[in-house]
Amino acid sequence: MGNKVLTEEELHFLGIKVVYKDMVDNGFKILNVRKEPDVNPQILATKDDKRFFIVVRTATYPDMGILLPHIAADVLKHGAKHDATCYFASVGIANADGQTDEEMAKPEKDGEYYINYKGLQPFPSY
Repeated sequence: MGNKVLTEEELHFLGIKVVYKDMVDNGFKILNVRKEPDVNPQILATKDDKRFFIVVRTATYPDMGILLPHIAADVLKHGAKHDATCYFASVGIANADGQTDEEMAKPEKDGEYYINYKGLQPFPSY
């Protein structure tokens, strides 16, 4: 312990990389990735001639990334214009070297991680 803790931007990008790899492994063709947290969706992809918009949110242990209702509404409206199916990817990242909950909640640069990711989820309805 004692290395530099990931910044919010680095944590967000790590979550995007987890989702990206899972999507490629599951046959998606990635068209674009935006790593900026304030740009939605983060991932544009196609599979079986269908278009997908993916919003990624990442949080540190013990939390998971959450999709805020106003962001969901904006992305759904944008998705409808482009005939895209919208999915949410919630990622939780823990410091694998942490011995306590407090240490696990501080993933470090170049560290080992536990990843909590259950795949792409349909947008929740509010």
